[in-house]
Amino acid sequence: MEYRPTRRRLLEHSALAGVGLVLAPHLARAARAAAPSARLTWLAGTPPLPTGTAWGVPWPRGTVRRSDRVIVRNGEAAIPAQTWPMAYWPDGSVKWTGLAVAATSDIGDLTVGIGHQSGPHPATPLVVEQNAQTVIIRTGALTATIDRTGDTLVRSLIVDGREVARDGRLVVLREDRSREPAEGVVREERFVSRITRVTVEQAGPVRSVVHIEGTHSGAGGRSWLPFSVRLYFTAGLGSARMVHSFVFDGDQKTDFIKGIGVRFAVPFRDETHNRHVRFATDGDHVFAEPVVMIPGYRPSAMKDAAAGERAQLLGQRLPALAQFTEKERANLASTAVWEDFKLSQLSADGWDIHKRTNAASAWLQVTGGQRAGGVAFLGDVSGGLAIGQRDFWQKYPAAFEILGAAGDAGTLTAWLWSPDAVAMDLRHYDTKGHGLTVTYEDYEEGHADAYGCANTSELMLWACADTPAPDTIDAMRRVTHNPPLPICAPEHYHATETLGYWSLPGTAAPGLTAAEIASADTQLDRAFGFYSGEVERRRWYGFWDYGDYRRTYDPIRHQWMYDIGGHGWNETELMPNVWLWFAFLRSGRADIFRAAEAMTRNNNEVDVHHIGPFAGLGSRHNVSHWGDAKEARINEAFIKRFFYYLTTDERTGDLLREPLATVEASIARNPPLRKIAPRPDVPAPQAFLRVGPDWLALASNWLVEWERTGDTRYRDYCLTGMRDIGAMGDTFLKDDAFAFDPATKHLRSVGAPNQKPSQFLFLFAGDQIAVELQALIPCPPFTQAWGRLCEQFTQGKRANWYFEPRITAYAANFNGSAELEAKALALYRALLKFGDADYFRATPERFTGPSTVQETLENPGTSTFTPALAIPEVSQWAINLITVPVLLRKFAGTSG
Repeated sequence: MEYRPTRRRLLEHSALAGVGLVLAPHLARAARAAAPSARLTWLAGTPPLPTGTAWGVPWPRGTVRRSDRVIVRNGEAAIPAQTWPMAYWPDGSVKWTGLAVAATSDIGDLTVGIGHQSGPHPATPLVVEQNAQTVIIRTGALTATIDRTGDTLVRSLIVDGREVARDGRLVVLREDRSREPAEGVVREERFVSRITRVTVEQAGPVRSVVHIEGTHSGAGGRSWLPFSVRLYFTAGLGSARMVHSFVFDGDQKTDFIKGIGVRFAVPFRDETHNRHVRFATDGDHVFAEPVVMIPGYRPSAMKDAAAGERAQLLGQRLPALAQFTEKERANLASTAVWEDFKLSQLSADGWDIHKRTNAASAWLQVTGGQRAGGVAFLGDVSGGLAIGQRDFWQKYPAAFEILGAAGDAGTLTAWLWSPDAVAMDLRHYDTKGHGLTVTYEDYEEGHADAYGCANTSELMLWACADTPAPDTIDAMRRVTHNPPLPICAPEHYHATETLGYWSLPGTAAPGLTAAEIASADTQLDRAFGFYSGEVERRRWYGFWDYGDYRRTYDPIRHQWMYDIGGHGWNETELMPNVWLWFAFLRSGRADIFRAAEAMTRNNNEVDVHHIGPFAGLGSRHNVSHWGDAKEARINEAFIKRFFYYLTTDERTGDLLREPLATVEASIARNPPLRKIAPRPDVPAPQAFLRVGPDWLALASNWLVEWERTGDTRYRDYCLTGMRDIGAMGDTFLKDDAFAFDPATKHLRSVGAPNQKPSQFLFLFAGDQIAVELQALIPCPPFTQAWGRLCEQFTQGKRANWYFEPRITAYAANFNGSAELEAKALALYRALLKFGDADYFRATPERFTGPSTVQETLENPGTSTFTPALAIPEVSQWAINLITVPVLLRKFAGTSG
């Protein structure tokens, strides 16, 4: 299309140099109109137990200064809170504030605003003491001592002057199969944590964060599996949160992890009949037994035996042995002493409890069920330790194991991977690769390797002053499963324009009827409901799998293509994570948040290589999470920052920064176009890469680092590329790939035959990143180049509904074209229908009987592989429905 500046375009580019999409006027209006305050609700209700919580609140540009005091109120009363800036606008004003409070069970909805003076301090402020050997945290209810060296992370947990837990460390079991083929021998090796660095990241007065890093070391001198553990403490509370991450740096052909877990020793002060074990089981049920049970089934054994047994089940103190009669003592001595207990969740649908009297005796099966609650306690009536393991059954195989409960001290281990399960096997699903033309698998020898992939788990620790009652164990389960999180109203997130552009439900848009907008919102809800249902129906659970969705559906066998190369796990392909985060932001729904959270954890950790030859790159979709092509866009900051800013999660903060040091060199070693357009004339450390998704992924990383730190080097990295693109003229409209110099951040044209700009420019959040670059870094030539590129994509003879509705609406904004606005409306309406039926139907088609592996629901489409079921297509369909209305409103000059 010939470039002809309209009056609208000239106005935008003279008054708002380089901002584009008419975003800047809306941002300015929002900044003038919005009061610097936000009302909050609780994502999943107020906490059933006092709990520490942290979250992020965004602010419109220019409304909150760095020197402003951010106050949290419960009703009218200010409450103790710790606050810190998380990100800044280009003008230096605060973009996101992180906040932390101690949330009690009677807390109500909160308000965050700007005050003239600081909020109140906690009644007992948290205190951190540091020396060369230890870090000591005093919350007022708990004293925790953390070692700086050695194999023990938590030296002790003390409540009311009593040590209730000690020697907290990480444990790993490795299954050595090196002699198995020839001799049939499998050996087991044990490794424990070895600390290399301890950092106090926050030191109160409300919250303290201690970051512990290290590796796992064995008796043979091997050191492997780097770990990162953060411990979170809150003023006044006897609990701590733990976020545990590890990176696999072994040989997937020989290193089989048999168990990985967190272990504490629990010292006893009371006699065995006053020692107790607790496991949260199905629903709100609790397994509660003492180590030695008063024989209530034999009333003649001792006085009030039945009452004593009932008291034990409630965790109440019974008289000391010396207070029993000689006969009663003899009868009690004749009762079995149960030293060891374990609860194992080896699938998403089954747990079992076993116990035994000692290591020389058999395990006794106690009972079983479906989905355990993920909480265990070991201690006596004077105190002990409870551990909550989040996503316990979702990330099976998990377990709790208690050993030595009859001795001076027992051990409680939270197994993130249970030793009772088959050892972790990270090998690729085949010994040979398969072709793109049949299986859509981009296989290369040496690339389908789990080396560098990671996994993160969350735990809660409660240092208890007694044995918790069953209803307290259930409250711990609920806190573990649904950590309390304050959230802003969707309208607040939307008005601040801090997480991309998207529309609120029911957003009126010029040219769209209320019925069409309602249909879009209804179908979006159906789509999420269908996929969350598929997670359950198809059991998309497991330690390495939970959070991911399958990619492509095979309607012939009524099954997802879990076993066909690149059609296996979807990972980040076409951004289902962006769809889910937009769906949460516009609704505030807890179920959508938890789905997006699980997907983000999986994408950030499992799909990305954190170390090694592919460091900073992620894997495309495949049967194996790490089995396909390595690209930068899988690890781009845009898709990680939703979770980071909403929750302040420090692990995700690490992952946002991680690729800055690695990804550019990895791209040079693994050029994304090396198979279809090798360029020996662009030697490493330079790289021949695409603008989208490669350069835009890098720009996303730089942009977020700039907004987090204010370091203008990263803004300038973005600006360098933007200027280069703007100076390319028609070359940018003809070529898809350019030479990139990591030293200077310059892009230059080297000619790209057969590499015309493609849909990849937009499908991996490229349009969102480009729009944000324009809104935050004025560069008129880049805005011109990007707008012309979008115009070019509206001229195709064959509509590409993956991205064309929103790109057409963008182009309409760019050049003020009513013709393109009408085309965007038509494309939007086409998204709502497959023929005469809704794209996502109210009643899916049901298949059952012996011709299917299980009862199946399908949303029928019109093609062989059912686009209405393939997650990449559905994700882009949803993103279009969510974004086009706001673009149309901006075209009409209406605030989004």
